[in-house]
Amino acid sequence: MRAVELAARLLLALVFLTAVVGKLRARAGFAGFADSVRQFGVPARWATPVARLTVGVEAAVVVLLAVPRTVPAGLLLAAGLLGVLTVGIVGALRRGARPACPCFGAADAPIGPRHVARNLALTAAALLGLLGWAAASPPLSAPAALITAGVAVPLAAVVIRLDDLVALFAPTPRRAPRPAGRT
Repeated sequence: MRAVELAARLLLALVFLTAVVGKLRARAGFAGFADSVRQFGVPARWATPVARLTVGVEAAVVVLLAVPRTVPAGLLLAAGLLGVLTVGIVGALRRGARPACPCFGAADAPIGPRHVARNLALTAAALLGLLGWAAASPPLSAPAALITAGVAVPLAAVVIRLDDLVALFAPTPRRAPRPAGRT
């Protein structure tokens, strides 16, 4: 069960670290995130404070997951934040709003069901990690830890680049054929 805990810790820490860095590395990234918070239904005067709080909680998740004593708090905080974000996405979709998903900084892909599924999968990872931590099994051997990291890191990359992967493999719309005889 330690492998499950470690995989969840690595996956979530990498995802949330990338989210924090993506939003804070440029002023435009955070401004875009704050704007999208407003598009999710938060009143304009509260959008920037809510965006700051969100980034702060994401950063706290990373720190809590990095410190062995605080792993359960980090996993619970991650699950809670993911739950709130998922409710926001579902609410926006129900209202017909399709703002861009600036989860990892600048983005132009509109939110959709895949973002709900992604958040639910990450929430499940957090809860499984908590179960793995609670099982209190012996520490992992070095090879087992490396194998676990070898699974968690690519999974984090898939989560982080999900919109790009969907765009890459999505069918392209067909163009209407040109009428014969026109040049």
